[in-house]
Amino acid sequence: MGAETVIRNDLTLLGIATRASNDQAEKLGAHWQRFLGEGIPERIAGRLDGAIVAVYCDYEGDHTQPYTFFLGCRVPPDAQAPDGLERLVVPGGRFAHLAAEGEQPQALVRAWQQIWELPLDRRYEADYEIHDPSQHGRVEIFVGV
Repeated sequence: MGAETVIRNDLTLLGIATRASNDQAEKLGAHWQRFLGEGIPERIAGRLDGAIVAVYCDYEGDHTQPYTFFLGCRVPPDAQAPDGLERLVVPGGRFAHLAAEGEQPQALVRAWQQIWELPLDRRYEADYEIHDPSQHGRVEIFVGV
């Protein structure tokens, strides 16, 4: 799995957050179930597209330590969070860009396991995935470097 370095702009998102770690796959799955089960994407007015963005941020250290897991949708920079939702701005910058293709979430799990082995000079500020239903099983991954 190779990564190309890209420059990305800030992302403004509305959604929900929880604390998790990579050894708590069930917590990540439960957060996805809540996000979709409560119809949160449909509650976000002014969405810029149909994608869902999963963000890993506020790391306590490296990828083996707890972090904030945020699920949300892209909105304009001036969007305000309605009751029950949070606003998150993911700072732009340099990112290693990779993709997970195939049956999800298995392909995504395999991609992250490979990412953890890559010799990337990670920032551990914010990493994110773009889950776009129009991509049919392809998830774009951006790792801050």
